[in-house]
Amino acid sequence: MSRPDAPAVLLLGGTDQARAVATRLDAEGWDVTTSLAGRTTNPRSPAGVLRVGGFGGADGLGAWLREHRPACVVDATHPFAAQMTAHADEACRAAGVPLLRLVRPAWARTRPDAAEWDWVADHDEAARAVLRLLPTAQTPGTVLLSVGRQHTPAYLPLLSHHSVLARVAEARDLVVPPAWRVIVSRGPFQESQERALFAEADVRVLVSKDSGGTATAAKLDIAAERGARVVMIARPPTLPGTPEVSDLEEATRWCRAVVRGVGRPAAG
Repeated sequence: MSRPDAPAVLLLGGTDQARAVATRLDAEGWDVTTSLAGRTTNPRSPAGVLRVGGFGGADGLGAWLREHRPACVVDATHPFAAQMTAHADEACRAAGVPLLRLVRPAWARTRPDAAEWDWVADHDEAARAVLRLLPTAQTPGTVLLSVGRQHTPAYLPLLSHHSVLARVAEARDLVVPPAWRVIVSRGPFQESQERALFAEADVRVLVSKDSGGTATAAKLDIAAERGARVVMIARPPTLPGTPEVSDLEEATRWCRAVVRGVGRPAAG
């Protein structure tokens, strides 16, 4: 903590939303600490203090909360960071620190074409869905994997001989078979970029996670434009009892309410 007389907040996650909250609260005089898991090299630094590395599970996070006593915690991790979200919930309850979940609205609720997608529960099911759509390695077309470096290897057992284009922000320790191609590129991507990629690679199937929001939605627009099938991994269930908001204004309003002594204010 760097401002001992200021209200303190711990932000979990390196999302754009987390950086926006850090910028706003830092400008308002808060003592802001942002914690990143450390899976990405050279992350964009948020306003305030940056902490990199895990806490050591819920117990470790709880110990950090008891030592530093922030006024509140905002969990702005990726919608699929289910383990970190569960640890934050457990640790905050044990330490008596108010917790808010800040997460982008799901595409399942905001995209009119979501009903046309092939919805699956996890990566194994997603790989099997691709096989139904492109059953053999000789089937024309390419699969565009947009699921992140950590999850890309989950598709190797079933799709190692298929034409697969894996787009990742980093390629550390990522080994793929000869039929695959890896593009190392960090988004967000414009529609013109996605249109060119889909055309050049002849993308017939897009595999993605329901990250939500608009920053990474261009690939969905181009998939619809070209008639490519979309295999979408549904979000993990939300934890009951934790207030949840979807934008900067709601999150900062909640933080201010905590400091005013509201306690655990309702979201919104």
